[in-house]
Amino acid sequence: MHPILVLVGLLLAPHPQASPSPAPTPAAVAADDLSAEVQRALSAYHARDLSYYVAALDPKAVYIAEDGAVISGRDRVLRTFGRIFTADPPRRIEISELTVDRRGDAGWATFRWTLTAGSDTRQGVTAVLYTREGTAWRPMVIQNTLRGHAMRAPAASPTPTPSPR
Repeated sequence: MHPILVLVGLLLAPHPQASPSPAPTPAAVAADDLSAEVQRALSAYHARDLSYYVAALDPKAVYIAEDGAVISGRDRVLRTFGRIFTADPPRRIEISELTVDRRGDAGWATFRWTLTAGSDTRQGVTAVLYTREGTAWRPMVIQNTLRGHAMRAPAASPTPTPSPR
């Protein structure tokens, strides 16, 4: 057997004195559920599967597009996604730096994204606010913002003038 494979096998083998991993906390399980929900949404986006969004979006869902347009209500959001899904060339999104958290039946996810459509490439960040309904996480607000907003240097403060007495 190749020495590298033996080393990998030794590193991955359970250590005889190792104690079992503690059970994940409810918050960690919820975070994993949210991460999985983001992955389902991404897969549906790539598959142009509008039925996922029909089932997942709350009736009062709001989608804030990268240009600042606010689209309110599931039906209007679905029409927008329908236009996105029929665009040619198809859009593809790669995400990174996914973070998820929750508080009670509210959860949120943030991530950076790179969208490509043919030769067009844009980068941005997204924040999604979820509510939990039973065991399902439902997107309530999806906000996209383009990356590249530069912070302006603060303007030089004028030299204070003494106040008249």
